[in-house]
Amino acid sequence: MAELNDQDAKLLLDAWQAGDLRARDQLFDRLYTELRKISATLLRGEGNISLTTGDLVNEAAMRVINSQSLELNDKAHFLALSARTMRRVLIDHARKHSANKRHHKKVTLVTHLMGVQDSIDIHLLENALLRLKVMNPERAKIVEMRYYGGMSIEEIATVMGCSASTIKRDWRVSRAWLLETLEELRTESTA
Repeated sequence: MAELNDQDAKLLLDAWQAGDLRARDQLFDRLYTELRKISATLLRGEGNISLTTGDLVNEAAMRVINSQSLELNDKAHFLALSARTMRRVLIDHARKHSANKRHHKKVTLVTHLMGVQDSIDIHLLENALLRLKVMNPERAKIVEMRYYGGMSIEEIATVMGCSASTIKRDWRVSRAWLLETLEELRTESTA
């Protein structure tokens, strides 16, 4: 099936939000390849995690479908929400695994955020993102869309309704802040 363009995605999103379940199913079918790419990016470097790319896409899709109040503006917004949901699935999976094994699951944070590959505790990353969300929710959204959603600066600018230069600046500041905060959290957790 051909890749879904923005206009067709908007039509399917609008129909789904109006209650058309066939439009919802068609939307997921047509975006499945893109969702798998996001899933693969999130799973890359995860080591011995038991989820496949398909498992992660399906679990996230079920959570999105079961959400009570969805207000999706366009394809980029839908993909960002899906990426954020996949991240939550991974975090929930890691927490369950940690509870069962009594240790924290390490994940690899790829070059998007760190500039180099570095293995960190998923709980540290989640804590850092929660701190950022409290301080600056917009910057936290940018990090989620850029890192977890694999969205470009231009796509994020469209979703957030601002200029690409603003997003680029906020991404750079957020990334630096996260690196510093992750280092602080690492130090605290080993003390």
